[in-house]
Amino acid sequence: MIRRTRVEIDLSAIVENARGVRELANTELYAVVKADAYGHGAAAVARALERANAATGFCVSLVEEGVALREAGIVLPILVMGPSQLGGEQDMVAHTLTPVVASAAELRSWCAFTTRPRQQPASPAVQAVHLKVDTGMSRLGVPVEEAATLVSEARACGVQVVGLMTHFACADSDDPADARSMTRTQLARFFDAERAVVAAGAPLRMRHAANSSAAMLFPEARLDMVRCGLALYGNGHWASDRQLAHARRQAMRLVTAIAQLRAVPAGASVGYGATWRAPRDSRVAVLPCGYADGLPRRASGHAEVAIRGRRVPLVGLVSMDIAIADVTDVPDAAVGDAAVLLGRAAGGVSIATAEYGNWSGLTEYEVTCGMSKRVPRTYVEARQ
Repeated sequence: MIRRTRVEIDLSAIVENARGVRELANTELYAVVKADAYGHGAAAVARALERANAATGFCVSLVEEGVALREAGIVLPILVMGPSQLGGEQDMVAHTLTPVVASAAELRSWCAFTTRPRQQPASPAVQAVHLKVDTGMSRLGVPVEEAATLVSEARACGVQVVGLMTHFACADSDDPADARSMTRTQLARFFDAERAVVAAGAPLRMRHAANSSAAMLFPEARLDMVRCGLALYGNGHWASDRQLAHARRQAMRLVTAIAQLRAVPAGASVGYGATWRAPRDSRVAVLPCGYADGLPRRASGHAEVAIRGRRVPLVGLVSMDIAIADVTDVPDAAVGDAAVLLGRAAGGVSIATAEYGNWSGLTEYEVTCGMSKRVPRTYVEARQ
C-alpha cells in the first residue's frame, strides 16, 4: 500500500462490546450491520461476531446487504428491516433471509409470492416474517389498530408472523425515570399490538423493540431480543455503561502519516481561501487525507490530530485530498510519523467519534458511515 491513510477496525473491541451489552440485556442480541456495519465492514464484523458467539443474529436494511452476508459465509439469522423489499422475495428465500413486513403492500407481496404455483415447495423462509408496527415514530410500520387484521390475512395465505417489532423515536433523549416518556408510551402501544396479534393467531416467537439506547437505558424494552449497532462499535454514552464488566471501546481509527513538512513564515497563508495565516514562524505537516476520505470540510478550523502523543490543530481549509496540521510545537515531528485523526493514539491521547462529529456538526453514525470506500480498512482480529 503506497498511501498510508487507512481506517483501522478493532474487531476485538466489537466482540467484547457485544458480549458486554448482551450480558447487560440478558436477552438475544442481533447486531445491526446495515450500511456496511456503519462503515466498519459488514462481512468482517459479522464473521467476527459469529465466530465468537457474541451475537445471535444480524439486522440489515437491504436485501442486497443480506445476500452479501450469506455470500461471505454468515449462517446466523438475518433480518431485512428496510422498506426496499418488493421484488426481492426470491433472493430472500434463496438466501434464507427473514423479511420485516412494514406495510400491507409488503405483506400482500409475500402472500402473492407464497401462493404462486411453483415446481418446488416453498421454503420455510417464505412463510416466516416479522411484522413491524408503528407505535409513534410515523416512519415505517403498520398502524397498531391494523396489526391483527394483517395477521389474519397472513394466516389465510400461509404466511406466519413469528416476530413483532417496533422502533423508538426518542430512546436516546428520553429520561429513563419519566414514566410518561415517549419511549414508554410507544412500548405500551407495542404491548397493545402484541395482545391483538396473539389473539389473531400469530405464532409469535420473538418480540423486539430496543435499539442501542433503549437496550442500555430501558430494561423493560429488552423483550426477547435487542437490536444494537452504535453500542457495539463503541460509540454512544449511557449511564448503564457503569454496569458493564468491561468498558466499551471505540472500534474505529482513522490514521494517516505525515507526507511533507513545510516552513511557513509569520503572516503567510495556508490552503484555499487563505483562511489561516501563521501567527508566528511555523512548521506545518501535510497530511494525505481530506474530505474525499471522510474528514469533512466543515471541520476546518475545529479539527485536531494526534502526532507523537500530542494533539495539534488542523489549519486552513480541509481540501479533497489534503489537510494541514500545525506541528510548530512538536519539533521532533518527522515525515512518516503517524497522524491519528480518530481513535486511540500514542501517549494515551484519544479522539472520540462524538468529538470528531462535533467538529463538523455530524452524529457518530454519520462519522463512521462517512468514511470513504477509497480508504482501505485494516482489521485487528478478535480474540476467541
